[in-house]
Amino acid sequence: MLFIAIDGIDGAGKTTLALALQKEFEPLEVVITKEPTLESPWGQRLRQAAELGRLPKEQELEYFHQDRLYHIEHVIKPALERDAVVISDRYVDSMLAFQSATPSEADSLYCKVRDEIIEPDITFILSCPVEQALNRIETNRSGKTVFERQDTLEVAKKIYDSRSGKHYAHIDSSQNVQETLKQALSVIQTHFPEFWATLQAKKHSSSSSEKTSPKTFFHYAT
Repeated sequence: MLFIAIDGIDGAGKTTLALALQKEFEPLEVVITKEPTLESPWGQRLRQAAELGRLPKEQELEYFHQDRLYHIEHVIKPALERDAVVISDRYVDSMLAFQSATPSEADSLYCKVRDEIIEPDITFILSCPVEQALNRIETNRSGKTVFERQDTLEVAKKIYDSRSGKHYAHIDSSQNVQETLKQALSVIQTHFPEFWATLQAKKHSSSSSEKTSPKTFFHYAT
């Protein structure tokens, strides 16, 4: 039905927006997923490396590559085939931002993987100052990963800010979640009017009958 990717530096509010969109999309089936995945051995190893120390660059790239292929085949593609809304908290742009040193290098890397991915209907790039993102991490999390350093996030932010194309929407996430959500919903309503009409009809139908629990599936621990 709709494939949404949410990306941006750590602390930009990706998971918060994903959960807020899930609530807005009731009573549709919503699959919330994440990269690196928890299910594949490559995703598990990448998550360990984020805590214990980064792998060599070529090894990280290969692990991201294999994990994404797994993610598409076992999570994203099946969900879209059954007409679900898929929201991925991090997708290919995360790899570009953290495996590249410059926007041009990120562009070259994207060209190498473009033909093997499912392109999202919309990719939200959340933007906020690095200092604010780090403050959110300090406030809301028990510890930092090796990616959550100012110099690393500054480079990643430049790459995220440079991403462009018909399926990208850059959102100011420096304010509260309600303002960030408002921007995202405005983009969806404008660019996907048929989806929006279906959603409103479903909400109206649901409010007119006995409510049931939303069919929501999580592929990561919240």
